[in-house]
Amino acid sequence: MNNEYDLIALDMDDTLLRSDKTISEKTLASFKKVREAGKYVVICTGRPVSEIGPYDKQFTDLQYYICESGALVYDHFAKKVTARHTIDASATEDIIDVIKDRDVMVQVMVNGASIVEGAKVPNMTHYCMGVYVPLYTAVATHVDDIIPVIRENSGQIEKINIYHTSREESIRTSEALAARNLPIERIYAETASLELSPKGIHKGVGISDLARFLNIPIEKTIAVGDADNDIPMLKAAGLALAVGNANDHAKAAADLIIPSANDDGCLYAINKYILGE
Repeated sequence: MNNEYDLIALDMDDTLLRSDKTISEKTLASFKKVREAGKYVVICTGRPVSEIGPYDKQFTDLQYYICESGALVYDHFAKKVTARHTIDASATEDIIDVIKDRDVMVQVMVNGASIVEGAKVPNMTHYCMGVYVPLYTAVATHVDDIIPVIRENSGQIEKINIYHTSREESIRTSEALAARNLPIERIYAETASLELSPKGIHKGVGISDLARFLNIPIEKTIAVGDADNDIPMLKAAGLALAVGNANDHAKAAADLIIPSANDDGCLYAINKYILGE
């Protein structure tokens, strides 16, 4: 039986969540089985804590969230942050200079909260993020101008997401930031997003830190993902699984390809490799 693994880390969007942002009842039921077996299902997402909030009642058997692509680890049961990394203040003005005149929507994450320009939320389809309008309407902090927020929180920001009108535009922004040699990580996500994290921090760090905290050998962990920002955790985990709808980069980094998000790929992984069913 394939149940030698003790922890499985699941990306949320397009991995655990189906295309309509829901989770099947069978998958939710499997979380309880894992907890009763003394093992862990962990969320490992680019989202801040506030954006996982709408799922909290479904995640009653999940103790830990790895958020913001590894920059923040949150104990859902204790309602507290257990680890946090922030973008160096030296990068602040360069980031502002690169994005200030571009047609982008910027999301800033501070202490697990999501901050965006409220006027752009209804128009998120323009930035290839239309499916998230209800979420950002409900849980994000809305401001008039994101630039002062970045300045006021310099040195305290865990992550910045920059949403673009196309992948080509996100590449241009990434290249402009790369030319400045800033202490940040730049990762492509979603359809046209660019994610900025503290230097050296990514989902691989998050899963490694939590495994060490729980005294679980990294070889006994599983990572499941679909996109470029999942690749570091796929490389770090003992077993790397990509859902069938994953992009080519994630599939290349995986040991195995499992069913798609819409076909309950995470349930398949949990049953086969954690529960041994």
